Amino acid sequence: MGAGGKTSADADPLMLVRAIADADRRAAHALNLVPSENRISPLASLPLASDFYNRYFFNTDGDPLFWEFRGGEDIAHIEALGAAALRRMASARFCNVRPISGMSAMILTVAALSGPGSTVVSVDQNSGGHYATPALLGRMGRRSRLLHCKDGEVDESEFAEVLAPGDVELVYVDVQNCVRVPDFRLMSDVIREVSPGTRLYVDASHYLGLVLGGLLDNPLDCGADAYGGSTHKSFPGPHKGVIFTNAEDIDESLRSAQFDLVSSHHFAETLALSLAALEVEDRMGDYARATNDNARQLAGALAEAGFRVYGDSGTGYTDTHQVWVELDGVADAYTLSNRLAEVGIRVNLQSSMPGMSGVHLRLGSNEVTFEGAGPQAIEELAGALVTARERALGPHTVSEIRGRFGAPFYTDPEKLKVEAGL
Repeated sequence: MGAGGKTSADADPLMLVRAIADADRRAAHALNLVPSENRISPLASLPLASDFYNRYFFNTDGDPLFWEFRGGEDIAHIEALGAAALRRMASARFCNVRPISGMSAMILTVAALSGPGSTVVSVDQNSGGHYATPALLGRMGRRSRLLHCKDGEVDESEFAEVLAPGDVELVYVDVQNCVRVPDFRLMSDVIREVSPGTRLYVDASHYLGLVLGGLLDNPLDCGADAYGGSTHKSFPGPHKGVIFTNAEDIDESLRSAQFDLVSSHHFAETLALSLAALEVEDRMGDYARATNDNARQLAGALAEAGFRVYGDSGTGYTDTHQVWVELDGVADAYTLSNRLAEVGIRVNLQSSMPGMSGVHLRLGSNEVTFEGAGPQAIEELAGALVTARERALGPHTVSEIRGRFGAPFYTDPEKLKVEAGL
């Protein structure tokens, strides 16, 4: 008998293959309302099962004398095409696709735009900031200073006081729990007035797809020096990271830092990101608008049914893909979550959301929107959450909701196979 009561029979390769296949089959039909996740398209997933998952690729300039690692020659152009698509959507001169995750992008940015012993300002976790930022700054030899940001609003006077000592090299806006986003133009104006040598970086991991789709303000247009983050939340890509800037010196600093901090940039994932960007570029605006429309409809329907939804109807509850719902206690929260999970509806429970107490739901409309959910499907999805408060859901709940879906925001895989002659 092994750890956790498992036996050697449980490790039989055939049993493990069956377990993975069965779980993946169920996952394909699940409805995922976790705002920090998204479903990758069939096209974008192709490189992840290819030989390129095993290969290094460093020759991004296509230098014929620099093929130290072979295997990527025939498809190197796909990475370049994807980076170009990302630059167009981001309205940026430079796009760095080396980070392997949002956290990797954070490490690379802090290393490139601040020095050891300097002060870096980030958003307090109680205001929606990322939990790991202050600790990460300490491990990297930076001093952490926190900024409050209630409901996305930065107090101009407080921000000026935070900058006043003159030792802040980088303001890292890391709001992850957000139904409203900060006013980056105001932040940029305060920096220019109080501490003009300070860099402003926006970690837009959660709402990156909404920025690239033009729904939310582009941080670069608002005066930020750079922005980026992970590419698998409101942007429907793989687990990767990306950084955008219009400043050549910042791009060079990032490239210098990446040499030490990012060895392999995971070539297959970068190809997947490239294909995702090329596939959605022409529809990114529609997807961003539909994602927020669905979030607002879900919030309104839940509020009307008696759920305590964060925000108010007058402002549409949310400007992003996130919807926050306060629940009555741990037992009730897990009962609801379990009833939903039993039929394949996945929700995210949180206990540290800004402005809320106790255990609550942090929901996201991003993945179901990518798969084709519209007003009818969202209405039925809200109805399923309402029903699950009182009793178990029927076995056909998810298939009935999916029956209301329209066309997804990705290419039909069967059509791809036919057109590719496969």
